[in-house]
This record gives sequence, structure tokens and C-alpha cells, in this order.
Amino acid sequence: MSKIKEKGHNVNLTNIVIHKINKIAGDRKSTLKLANQEIKIGLPERRFIADIRESFSRRSIPSHGVFEDAVAYNGFQKALIDYKNDEIDFMKFSIDSMEYYKRTIETSAPATGGFLIFADYEITDNNERYLLVFSIDNKQGYNLSEIALVIQEIQNLELSKMDLAAIINISRWEQSKDPSNGIKTYLTFIRGKKQISDYFQNFIGCEDKTTATESSTRFLNAVNHYVAEKGVSEKEARDLKSKILDYCQDCNKSRKEILLSHISFLFDADNPYDFSEYATHENFGNSEIIKYDSKILRSLKFIDYQSNDLTLKFNKKLLGGSIKINKDRTTITISNLPEDLKSQFPT
Repeated sequence: MSKIKEKGHNVNLTNIVIHKINKIAGDRKSTLKLANQEIKIGLPERRFIADIRESFSRRSIPSHGVFEDAVAYNGFQKALIDYKNDEIDFMKFSIDSMEYYKRTIETSAPATGGFLIFADYEITDNNERYLLVFSIDNKQGYNLSEIALVIQEIQNLELSKMDLAAIINISRWEQSKDPSNGIKTYLTFIRGKKQISDYFQNFIGCEDKTTATESSTRFLNAVNHYVAEKGVSEKEARDLKSKILDYCQDCNKSRKEILLSHISFLFDADNPYDFSEYATHENFGNSEIIKYDSKILRSLKFIDYQSNDLTLKFNKKLLGGSIKINKDRTTITISNLPEDLKSQFPT
């Protein structure tokens, strides 16, 4: 019988520190309370990181992106690059980041203060290195010491209310510098209430450069893999994809955002987070908002082909009925042609 692995077993946490910023909503002024040293790492701290990673996909829908190009103007990115290049240590990186965070948060009157947690860790399952930045108040289940700036006792944090958090996959960030690797995103972040969380996104320097074609392709890829892994029948999958396309087209026509959370509900109303959790995994990199590319998304419902000499488009539900394709996929047979189509052929 295999031994049950404890939470955090795959987290190789090398550095973690907690700082605090004091700010009242409506007041732009803030003050910092900086830790004197990093937190000593043990099992509770590793479990803490594991909880946050789990909640990124399970209890919220993250967005994916990259750093903005203007690195010289972003104090957080500059400090992170210096730390990554071993020019400064982890404490210096976190303190420099807090000073830049202070300047950024003071641009948002509605923003409030709280604890800011920085952590550097590796996930041993994929041997990839990550940097976590996470803002939290002291009302959410984790007992954080106001004086010592340490985690005294880790309980159940209500991460579903998490508004301000980002995880940078440092390994993918490095690999993305070589275009041949095909890596489009390496930064995952939580979007909260817009007027409150914009300043945090500015602090990190998040930018979504995903094109509509890339976004729709990632989404379609996730849908196809999901129905295959779940063993969804061909007819059920076809009906489901048709509903998804109808929803996407309706959103596009009415100029509304296509939301992954709504699509996840179409998959399974009794388990409405299952598909969104699957689709936002790093393997697929989908965000809460799906950008619309009609040509890509039409393939959810239609077979669509066009060349100089041939245009062919039909609903997939006709396959096996009035439209058949042989086993070698070299011949298509169409039966029961409508009268207006037959009239176009020469006699």
C-alpha cells in the first residue's frame, strides 16, 4: 500500500519573509513595518505555499501574462532581476519591493494595507522555480504575528477571497527569452475588484499580450483535452461544444466578455469549477477572459475548410448522418441534398 503524501511534500521552499504595510482606505498615506529577517522554514511554511498554489486554481480563476517591457520603470521587476542574477539577497529584494509597493499603493485611495508575503520555492514535480507575492490581511485564518512578522499557526485561509496575488514561474520566464521554446506566459495573477487591484497589477508589472487567436486556441485545446480525459461521449461532446460556441458568439455580438467561469458552469452545473481549474493550469494557460477569434472557435461546432477552389462548411452533428467520411478520410459522401443546392449543379 502506497504511503499518503503529506501536503507540501513537493515544495522545496528556500526563502520566505513577511512584511507589513499600514494604510487606511480613503487615505493615500502609508507606512511600512519591515521584517528584520527571513522566516525559518518548516513544514507549516511549506503547507502554506501548497495551500496558496491549490487555491490559485481551485478557489479563484487566475489570469496569465508576462512582464511589461518597461523594466527600468518598475522597481519590483528591477529588484527581482537583481535577485535572480545574485546581485542582491532575498531580504534586500523583498525590502526594495516593499518600498516600491508603498509608492504604488499610495496611488490608490481605496486600497488598504496588510501583510505582504514573498516566497522563493521549487516544485519538485517539475523542477521549476517560482516566486510568490501575496497580500493578505489578518482576518483570513492564518495567525500572523503583528509584532514578529511570522506565521505562528497555519489554519484554513479563506483564499476564495484572495484579491492580490501573483506567482512568477522563473524557469519559464528564463525559457521564454528563446522564442523557439514557444512560451507565451510565465506570470499568473489573481484579479480582484478592479479599482482596488489595478495598483497591485501595476506593482508587479503584469501585462497580457495574448492575441485573440492565441487565447481562442488555448481555450479550444483545453476543451478538447478535457472532454477526452473525462470520457465524454461523442454526441454529448458535440452538443456541449455547440452550446459553448453559442455562448461565445452571443457574448461577441453583445460586446460582453467571454468568461471561463460561465463556460465551466456549462460543462457541469453541479461541479462548476472543475473545467476552469483544468483550463487555467499552466499546461493550457487560459485566463478568466477568453478573447474571441471566430475562425478558431467555429471549429467547436463546424467543420470549416477553404482553399482557392473549394469552400466547405457544415455542422458537425451531420457527421455519420447525411455526411459520411470513409475510414481513410479521403472521401466525403453527402446525401439528402436540399433542393436549392441541387439546382446549382448543371444537368
